[in-house]
Amino acid sequence: MSGHANRSGASRAGVARTPTLLSRHVGKPQPTRRVVTGRRDCITGEYPSGKAQMGYRMVAYEGLLARDYIVLIEDDPCVVSYQEEPAPFRWFDGAEWRLHRPDFAVRYDDGSKVCAQVKPARRVASLGGIGAFGLLAAAAKANGYDRFELWTELTMDAVRLANAALVASERTFLVDEVELHTMRVTVDRFGGDARIVDLRLASGLGDRSFRAVLALVARGELAPVDPFRLLDDHALVRVPA
Repeated sequence: MSGHANRSGASRAGVARTPTLLSRHVGKPQPTRRVVTGRRDCITGEYPSGKAQMGYRMVAYEGLLARDYIVLIEDDPCVVSYQEEPAPFRWFDGAEWRLHRPDFAVRYDDGSKVCAQVKPARRVASLGGIGAFGLLAAAAKANGYDRFELWTELTMDAVRLANAALVASERTFLVDEVELHTMRVTVDRFGGDARIVDLRLASGLGDRSFRAVLALVARGELAPVDPFRLLDDHALVRVPA
Protein backbone atom coordinates (compact mmCIF):
# COMPACT_ATOMS: atom_id res chain seq x y z
CA MET A 1 0.00 0.00 0.00
CA SER A 2 2.88 2.31 0.57
CA GLY A 3 3.57 4.78 -2.19
CA HIS A 4 7.06 5.19 -0.74
CA ALA A 5 8.33 1.73 -1.57
CA ASN A 6 10.15 1.14 -4.84
CA ARG A 7 10.55 -2.57 -5.51
CA SER A 8 13.31 -2.21 -8.06
CA GLY A 9 15.79 -0.29 -5.87
CA ALA A 10 19.56 -0.34 -6.10
CA SER A 11 22.34 -1.75 -3.96
CA ARG A 12 24.73 0.45 -2.03
CA ALA A 13 27.36 -0.30 -4.65
CA GLY A 14 25.10 1.20 -7.28
CA VAL A 15 24.30 -2.13 -8.96
CA ALA A 16 20.62 -2.42 -9.75
CA ARG A 17 18.97 -5.49 -8.30
CA THR A 18 15.48 -6.79 -7.68
CA PRO A 19 15.14 -8.69 -4.38
CA THR A 20 13.03 -11.81 -4.32
CA LEU A 21 9.61 -11.25 -2.78
CA LEU A 22 7.91 -14.45 -1.70
CA SER A 23 4.32 -14.52 -0.51
CA ARG A 24 3.83 -16.86 2.46
CA HIS A 25 0.03 -16.99 2.26
CA VAL A 26 -1.15 -20.36 1.01
CA GLY A 27 -4.10 -21.32 3.23
CA LYS A 28 -7.68 -20.97 2.04
CA PRO A 29 -10.46 -18.99 3.77
CA GLN A 30 -12.44 -20.97 6.36
CA PRO A 31 -15.87 -19.36 6.85
CA THR A 32 -18.66 -21.61 8.11
CA ARG A 33 -20.91 -20.35 5.32
CA ARG A 34 -20.24 -19.26 1.76
CA VAL A 35 -19.36 -15.58 1.62
CA VAL A 36 -21.86 -13.86 -0.63
CA THR A 37 -20.48 -13.04 -4.06
CA GLY A 38 -21.92 -11.29 -7.06
CA ARG A 39 -23.83 -8.65 -5.11
CA ARG A 40 -23.57 -5.21 -6.59
CA ASP A 41 -23.94 -3.45 -3.24
CA CYS A 42 -21.25 -5.40 -1.37
CA ILE A 43 -17.58 -5.90 -2.15
CA THR A 44 -16.20 -9.29 -1.14
CA GLY A 45 -12.66 -10.58 -1.19
CA GLU A 46 -9.83 -12.28 0.68
CA TYR A 47 -7.20 -10.78 2.98
CA PRO A 48 -3.84 -12.42 3.79
CA SER A 49 -3.35 -13.04 7.50
CA GLY A 50 0.09 -12.41 8.95
CA LYS A 51 -0.57 -14.34 12.17
CA ALA A 52 1.23 -17.63 12.73
CA GLN A 53 -1.69 -19.31 14.50
CA MET A 54 -3.85 -18.47 11.48
CA GLY A 55 -1.43 -20.46 9.33
CA TYR A 56 -0.89 -17.31 7.25
CA ARG A 57 -4.07 -18.23 5.39
CA MET A 58 -6.38 -16.05 3.34
CA VAL A 59 -9.36 -14.64 5.25
CA ALA A 60 -12.68 -14.09 3.46
CA TYR A 61 -14.50 -10.82 4.03
CA GLU A 62 -17.87 -9.44 3.01
CA GLY A 63 -17.84 -5.65 2.73
CA LEU A 64 -15.08 -3.07 3.03
CA LEU A 65 -15.93 -2.39 6.67
CA ALA A 66 -15.23 -6.05 7.51
CA ARG A 67 -11.94 -5.78 5.64
CA ASP A 68 -10.99 -2.71 7.70
CA TYR A 69 -11.76 -4.62 10.89
CA ILE A 70 -9.49 -7.45 9.75
CA VAL A 71 -6.70 -4.93 9.12
CA LEU A 72 -7.06 -3.62 12.70
CA ILE A 73 -7.06 -7.00 14.46
CA GLU A 74 -4.19 -8.20 12.28
CA ASP A 75 -2.18 -5.27 13.65
CA ASP A 76 -3.22 -5.94 17.26
CA PRO A 77 -0.45 -7.97 18.98
CA CYS A 78 -2.94 -9.12 21.62
CA VAL A 79 -5.03 -10.94 18.99
CA VAL A 80 -3.77 -14.51 18.65
CA SER A 81 -6.22 -15.74 16.02
CA TYR A 82 -9.70 -15.17 14.65
CA GLN A 83 -12.36 -16.90 12.58
CA GLU A 84 -14.45 -15.18 9.95
CA GLU A 85 -18.12 -16.20 9.81
CA PRO A 86 -17.88 -18.62 12.80
CA ALA A 87 -20.65 -21.06 13.69
CA PRO A 88 -24.05 -19.37 14.28
CA PHE A 89 -25.97 -19.54 17.54
CA ARG A 90 -29.60 -19.13 18.55
CA TRP A 91 -30.81 -16.19 20.63
CA PHE A 92 -34.10 -14.81 21.90
CA ASP A 93 -34.86 -11.20 20.99
CA GLY A 94 -37.68 -10.85 23.51
CA ALA A 95 -40.37 -11.94 21.10
CA GLU A 96 -38.99 -14.83 19.07
CA TRP A 97 -35.98 -17.06 18.63
CA ARG A 98 -33.50 -16.05 15.96
CA LEU A 99 -30.30 -17.42 14.44
CA HIS A 100 -27.30 -15.09 14.74
CA ARG A 101 -24.29 -15.40 12.47
CA PRO A 102 -21.32 -13.56 14.04
CA ASP A 103 -18.97 -11.75 11.70
CA PHE A 104 -15.87 -12.81 13.65
CA ALA A 105 -14.79 -14.88 16.62
CA VAL A 106 -11.56 -13.37 17.99
CA ARG A 107 -9.17 -15.00 20.46
CA TYR A 108 -6.82 -12.85 22.56
CA ASP A 109 -3.58 -13.72 24.31
CA ASP A 110 -5.31 -13.60 27.72
CA GLY A 111 -7.46 -16.55 26.63
CA SER A 112 -10.65 -14.54 26.09
CA LYS A 113 -12.93 -15.09 23.10
CA VAL A 114 -14.86 -12.20 21.57
CA CYS A 115 -17.94 -12.24 19.38
CA ALA A 116 -17.47 -9.30 17.00
CA GLN A 117 -20.16 -7.77 14.85
CA VAL A 118 -19.22 -5.23 12.17
CA LYS A 119 -21.98 -2.97 10.84
CA PRO A 120 -22.27 0.50 9.25
CA ALA A 121 -23.25 3.15 11.80
CA ARG A 122 -26.42 3.96 9.88
CA ARG A 123 -27.49 0.32 10.11
CA VAL A 124 -26.88 0.27 13.86
CA ALA A 125 -28.94 3.45 14.20
CA SER A 126 -31.80 1.97 12.18
CA LEU A 127 -31.88 -1.02 14.54
CA GLY A 128 -32.22 1.22 17.59
CA GLY A 129 -28.63 2.03 18.45
CA ILE A 130 -26.07 0.15 20.50
CA GLY A 131 -28.59 -0.51 23.26
CA ALA A 132 -30.59 -2.73 20.93
CA PHE A 133 -27.78 -5.31 20.98
CA GLY A 134 -27.99 -6.03 24.72
CA LEU A 135 -29.90 -9.30 24.38
CA LEU A 136 -27.58 -10.43 21.60
CA ALA A 137 -24.55 -9.68 23.76
CA ALA A 138 -26.02 -11.77 26.59
CA ALA A 139 -26.71 -14.61 24.16
CA ALA A 140 -23.11 -14.48 22.91
CA LYS A 141 -21.85 -14.98 26.49
CA ALA A 142 -24.29 -17.87 26.94
CA ASN A 143 -22.79 -19.46 23.82
CA GLY A 144 -19.18 -19.52 24.95
CA TYR A 145 -17.98 -15.99 24.24
CA ASP A 146 -16.45 -13.82 26.96
CA ARG A 147 -17.81 -10.61 25.51
CA PHE A 148 -19.61 -9.06 22.56
CA GLU A 149 -18.20 -6.14 20.54
CA LEU A 150 -20.01 -3.98 18.01
CA TRP A 151 -17.80 -2.17 15.51
CA THR A 152 -18.76 0.58 13.07
CA GLU A 153 -16.75 2.98 10.95
CA LEU A 154 -17.13 5.48 13.81
CA THR A 155 -15.30 3.23 16.29
CA MET A 156 -12.38 2.53 13.94
CA ASP A 157 -9.69 5.17 14.36
CA ALA A 158 -8.75 6.44 10.88
CA VAL A 159 -5.05 7.00 11.66
CA ARG A 160 -4.65 3.64 13.36
CA LEU A 161 -6.34 1.97 10.40
CA ALA A 162 -4.08 3.76 7.90
CA ASN A 163 -0.96 2.76 9.85
CA ALA A 164 -2.12 -0.83 10.21
CA ALA A 165 -2.75 -1.12 6.48
CA LEU A 166 0.65 0.38 5.72
CA VAL A 167 2.46 -2.03 8.02
CA ALA A 168 0.43 -4.97 6.72
CA SER A 169 1.67 -4.26 3.20
CA GLU A 170 5.18 -5.12 4.43
CA ARG A 171 4.19 -7.99 6.72
CA THR A 172 2.86 -10.11 3.88
CA PHE A 173 6.19 -10.57 2.05
CA LEU A 174 9.63 -11.93 2.87
CA VAL A 175 11.89 -8.95 2.27
CA ASP A 176 15.58 -8.43 1.63
CA GLU A 177 17.56 -9.37 4.76
CA VAL A 178 20.54 -7.25 3.71
CA GLU A 179 18.37 -4.15 3.68
CA LEU A 180 16.87 -5.05 7.04
CA HIS A 181 20.34 -5.48 8.54
CA THR A 182 21.41 -2.11 7.12
CA MET A 183 18.39 -0.42 8.72
CA ARG A 184 19.01 -2.16 12.05
CA VAL A 185 22.58 -0.83 12.07
CA THR A 186 21.26 2.64 11.23
CA VAL A 187 18.78 2.50 14.12
CA ASP A 188 21.60 1.52 16.48
CA ARG A 189 23.64 4.53 15.33
CA PHE A 190 20.77 6.78 16.38
CA GLY A 191 20.64 5.16 19.81
CA GLY A 192 17.42 3.22 19.21
CA ASP A 193 15.01 6.01 18.30
CA ALA A 194 14.77 8.48 15.43
CA ARG A 195 12.45 10.06 12.91
CA ILE A 196 11.74 7.89 9.89
CA VAL A 197 13.13 10.54 7.55
CA ASP A 198 16.45 10.57 9.45
CA LEU A 199 16.70 6.78 9.28
CA ARG A 200 15.95 6.82 5.57
CA LEU A 201 18.58 9.40 4.71
CA ALA A 202 21.27 7.86 6.93
CA SER A 203 20.71 4.28 5.76
CA GLY A 204 21.81 4.83 2.17
CA LEU A 205 19.00 2.54 0.95
CA GLY A 206 17.45 5.20 -1.27
CA ASP A 207 13.87 4.59 -2.38
CA ARG A 208 13.72 1.29 -0.48
CA SER A 209 14.55 2.84 2.89
CA PHE A 210 10.94 3.56 3.87
CA ARG A 211 10.02 -0.03 3.14
CA ALA A 212 12.87 -1.25 5.33
CA VAL A 213 11.61 0.83 8.27
CA LEU A 214 8.07 -0.48 7.80
CA ALA A 215 9.38 -4.04 7.62
CA LEU A 216 11.05 -3.62 11.03
CA VAL A 217 7.83 -2.16 12.44
CA ALA A 218 5.90 -5.11 11.02
CA ARG A 219 8.32 -7.52 12.74
CA GLY A 220 8.06 -5.73 16.08
CA GLU A 221 11.68 -4.55 16.00
CA LEU A 222 10.57 -0.92 15.80
CA ALA A 223 7.41 0.75 17.10
CA PRO A 224 5.93 4.23 16.64
CA VAL A 225 6.34 6.40 19.71
CA ASP A 226 2.84 7.80 19.15
CA PRO A 227 0.53 5.09 17.74
CA PHE A 228 -2.13 7.71 17.01
CA ARG A 229 0.11 9.68 14.67
CA LEU A 230 0.31 8.94 10.96
CA LEU A 231 3.30 6.74 10.18
CA ASP A 232 5.05 9.05 7.74
CA ASP A 233 8.52 10.59 7.38
CA HIS A 234 8.02 12.81 10.44
CA ALA A 235 6.90 9.99 12.76
CA LEU A 236 9.26 9.03 15.58
CA VAL A 237 10.02 5.31 15.95
CA ARG A 238 12.04 3.46 18.56
CA VAL A 239 13.20 0.01 19.55
CA PRO A 240 10.58 -1.42 21.97
CA ALA A 241 11.71 -1.82 25.57
